[in-house]
Amino acid sequence: MKRRGLLAALAASTTVAVAGCAGGDGNYEFDAEPARIPESAYADTEFTGQEPESFTIEQEFNAAGVNAQVSATTWIARYINSTTQSALFVASTPNASVAGQSVNPLVRAEGADLIRRLLNQVNQQGIGGDSADIQTDDIQDRGEETRTILDEEATVSIYETTVSADVNGPNNQSGSVEDVPVLLYIATVQHQADDADSEDVIALVGLHPVGVDQSEQLLSMMEAVEH
Repeated sequence: MKRRGLLAALAASTTVAVAGCAGGDGNYEFDAEPARIPESAYADTEFTGQEPESFTIEQEFNAAGVNAQVSATTWIARYINSTTQSALFVASTPNASVAGQSVNPLVRAEGADLIRRLLNQVNQQGIGGDSADIQTDDIQDRGEETRTILDEEATVSIYETTVSADVNGPNNQSGSVEDVPVLLYIATVQHQADDADSEDVIALVGLHPVGVDQSEQLLSMMEAVEH
């Protein structure tokens, strides 16, 4: 299996996993409002950020006899510290439903199950033509934090797993690392942006190697998210 870099793998996993919404019989389009971390939340760190980018993914949905072809526009912003190989991904996706049932995978899954769905989709679909070699069978619970995100009390679940990745070293040298322990931080909240007609689901996924303490920085950035 050809392996992708750790940060690229998690970026792809977030993009795929948050793509989902719903509608009724016919064709439906839903657009989320972008979410982002203000630069002031990481200006004094080695993190660099990118403006949110949009992804439109189409899917079919069937529930309670209702068939729909759904097009969802999801936004994702990436904040990366290349020195520590730490990252935070912020995604917003429409929180639509059909026949009273949400088809958003961020609503239907939670905890370790959500992490497995995120990473398995990368492995199975080969985003960008490559595959991510990320361990999904041994995700271990490492507790949780309660933080205020978008004015709501939210639970940030913490998990440990391992990754193998291609890395770039000094003088443009490349190599690989095997089974590096990493901590994953994941939180989801529902929020309606100003002037929006409906709520979006905001997903925040942070990670850092176990040997590098970036926990408080990532959690602080999560609390600063704007939508």
